[in-house]
Amino acid sequence: MSEMLAKTESIMKKGKSLGADEVIAKTTLGRYRQTRFSNNEIDISVAWNVYVTNVMLIWKKRVVATQIRNFQNIDATMEQLFKLAKVLKENPQYGGIAKGNFKYVTSMADKALRDLDDPSQYVKLAINAAIEEAGPETNTGGILFTKFEEIFLASSEGPTVQDTRSAIELSIRAFSTIDASGHGVECSSALKNFDPSKAGEKAGKIARLARNPKQGEAGKYDVIFDPLFWGSLLGSYAWMSSAFNVMIQMSIFANKIDQKVASNIVTLKDKPAAYSIANRTFDDEGHPVGETTIIDQGILKTYLHNTSTAKLFKTKTTGNAGLVAPMAWNIEMDAGDVCRGDMFNDLKRGLYLTNTWYTRFQNYATGDFSTLPRDGIFLIENGEIQQSFKDIRLSDNALKILSNIAEVSKERQHIHWWEDADPPSLCPYVLVRDVQMTKPT
Repeated sequence: MSEMLAKTESIMKKGKSLGADEVIAKTTLGRYRQTRFSNNEIDISVAWNVYVTNVMLIWKKRVVATQIRNFQNIDATMEQLFKLAKVLKENPQYGGIAKGNFKYVTSMADKALRDLDDPSQYVKLAINAAIEEAGPETNTGGILFTKFEEIFLASSEGPTVQDTRSAIELSIRAFSTIDASGHGVECSSALKNFDPSKAGEKAGKIARLARNPKQGEAGKYDVIFDPLFWGSLLGSYAWMSSAFNVMIQMSIFANKIDQKVASNIVTLKDKPAAYSIANRTFDDEGHPVGETTIIDQGILKTYLHNTSTAKLFKTKTTGNAGLVAPMAWNIEMDAGDVCRGDMFNDLKRGLYLTNTWYTRFQNYATGDFSTLPRDGIFLIENGEIQQSFKDIRLSDNALKILSNIAEVSKERQHIHWWEDADPPSLCPYVLVRDVQMTKPT
């Protein structure tokens, strides 16, 4: 057993010695670096380490949690936490945490990301690609972020395990004029698979095509969603697939297991695979993670569960435990059978939406929502871009969007954008019929 894992286990054992029924301690030793850039130049590059232990303690169905930094004041913190548990009311919905000793797949973290000291070359590749695509007057800005984490988890119910996780991601926006912008992202768990020029090239191309935008017209359109836009919507669907959000009636999927909730060509899975920036081998209870099919050919098959919610729903955990509630790690949408180019060529009249922000639900239970397309918004006629739009809002229903999916592309992209497209996802281009567009008020 490593020294870090032994220290983490000592925190768990301290909680048990105080009289707790169950305790989980999870220590994260994280190495992070962020490089910000604007006006085609790097503004700042900072690096920092995080050394923190998250603790969850349960006593007679009273659930409390805290953080301990740098293994300081362990005894006092745990004693205070146990005192807090004693004055809380029982949580009648608490059903336990994962028990047993499990087998885990081997961690595939990339040590090259741990040792990366100067990421500026990757930023410059993205900037140059955008300028080459959109022209010398192009202005770019964005963020490059890297992480390398070592995770140590000790549970009173059996799991005692460690993991390493790595990621690198770039977000770049390019402006060809003040009102014409494009956005590109590139994400990977390994440095060798990371190509920042792809993100820059895409951002630059969209910015170039977005010049001279006109006021968008309200109405119903067939819409092609770019993977970046669709990743934002998948984030909402992933959030609502958590059993916790179903229980509190903030989900369109409540009471719909084994019912049709989407087009027949839609299959959604949660899969924290090795390629993903959300790669991991176990959840926050120490239970192994794996592939969970949420929607299978349009039929809702399961919610995402931890041990406690699984007991309430009379099923098994899906390995999606956060310390507070079940959560998605990395959403995959199955590829379709249409090439991206053919999807555009076959569109007689519609919109191509490249990105969005400010997604807001008026009613989580029914799925009524709105979101503001940003960056390139394009009117497509007979497969060709006819006009760039601006100032238009998507105002529709999340279940209707799923049901009206008509085509899914063969091509997919790994997407994450911390402002809106979260959790990470593997997204295709998606064609949806009869999407309601309105003018912002």
